[in-house]
Amino acid sequence: MVTDQWHRDGLAGPFELADQSRLDAARDEVFRLKALRRAQLQAIREGAEDPGVNPLLDRHMDITILRELFFDSNLQSVVAELAGTDLFIWRTNFFVKSDGTGQNKWHHDRHFEDGDAPIDLFDTGNHFTLTVALTDIGMNEGRIEYVKGSHLPINAFDRDIPRHIEEVPDLVQDRVTPLPLRRGQFVLMHGSLLHRSLAFGSGNRRVSMAARLARAGTAIPPYGAANPAGGAQARAEPRVYYRESGILPFN
Repeated sequence: MVTDQWHRDGLAGPFELADQSRLDAARDEVFRLKALRRAQLQAIREGAEDPGVNPLLDRHMDITILRELFFDSNLQSVVAELAGTDLFIWRTNFFVKSDGTGQNKWHHDRHFEDGDAPIDLFDTGNHFTLTVALTDIGMNEGRIEYVKGSHLPINAFDRDIPRHIEEVPDLVQDRVTPLPLRRGQFVLMHGSLLHRSLAFGSGNRRVSMAARLARAGTAIPPYGAANPAGGAQARAEPRVYYRESGILPFN
């Protein structure tokens, strides 16, 4: 059943972490990182030089409590069953939403393919995203939505578009699916699956974290590769530098 969901929808879950004893401590660590980011942005607005390092990125390398959540036994088992056992983490992100936080646009997570190779959105053998809820993410707390099956070609839906878009076309509106998560749940999705999170409406601050996984041997480019090859995406994707030091064997 889970395998069917994975191949059909491009996403599997939600599943439960085996060990949920450190979720609150991990949440508080992300709150600390978010406060650092707010201070950083305020300093830039006041004329300070941009440090170029977002404290919410890639903390799987130096903050043990965040890194270890990705090695939870249930999480590792699910990923091994669906995506294989030769993966590494190349990027982590940590997200906080509360009053006034806006929407994250529709996007996919296939930042690059293999080095400077052109992006292949419909290669389902590489590039995956894990999302873990450190708090409840309800229907009105900046919920996540995804377009079922958008990791595969959809007739008449042209994916040669910028990686971030405001709205998906009418022909896939019936595929848009809410993804509320409870604290301690996680999902795995294909990197090319279109998804977004809505603006925060009401409730408690919500925290999620994501890990980008790639197949062992995949080369990280020295800059942000166009997504996908050619067309609008090559013009729209900004140059974003990746950290080779962020690589962590996953399973």
